[in-house]
Amino acid sequence: MIVYRNKFIRILECWDDEQPDTENVDLIRQFQQPRSIDGMFCREFYTILIDLHQDPDVLLSRINRDTRYEIRRGTRDNFVYELLDGRDAAAFKEFCDFYDEFAERKNQPKMRRAWLSLLAQADCFRLSRIADEGGSTMVWHGYHRTHNRVTLLYSASTWLSGVTSAGRSKLGRANRFQHWQDLLRFRDDHISVYDFGGWYEGNTDQKRLQINKFKEEFGGQIIRNFICERPLTWKGSLFLRIRQSLLGNAI
Repeated sequence: MIVYRNKFIRILECWDDEQPDTENVDLIRQFQQPRSIDGMFCREFYTILIDLHQDPDVLLSRINRDTRYEIRRGTRDNFVYELLDGRDAAAFKEFCDFYDEFAERKNQPKMRRAWLSLLAQADCFRLSRIADEGGSTMVWHGYHRTHNRVTLLYSASTWLSGVTSAGRSKLGRANRFQHWQDLLRFRDDHISVYDFGGWYEGNTDQKRLQINKFKEEFGGQIIRNFICERPLTWKGSLFLRIRQSLLGNAI
């Protein structure tokens, strides 16, 4: 869990089954809760979970047939896979720089480095990277990690402008191969649950529906979770009221 200042309040964030420490904070925020918590403002969302207690052969068998083919073909592409500790300063910077370039191309917000640095310092952040055989990075993944669960926070890939369809296919294989290696490595680290970090429940946003389709290829279960918040001081209550009036249920 981490504590940080947002505008005029101090927020405590905890994930999964972490138990909050309420001392000297204005607002508690609990992510990835299996049910709403009495006395807290809770927002529901959907995500895809994979049970990592399963044997690797079972995990692979539950993956879409075409995706299994891509994973197996990826083993022949000589991809270079790494799983890295977020406390590695060089890897952390390289990932953030790579993601910021990716976000700029996609017109998305850049990395919240101060927040992410707190996760890394708390030993709650993991990175994985896939590179081609020449060593050029193709895809980064960033994960929140507790003792029981990993949650995909970020995925960023290299720029494909002018690349052939064969090059785009290779990048897709790299990403699928990387996810498969992530599943295996986290399983070996005795993590129980792999969380894809969200599943879009709507039916209008085509880009998000495509992301859903990609995540569903890996055979997980679509489930409902909650993000729950409780103010502990008048400042926390005021912050929640202002945010809800401006952004509704968004966090």
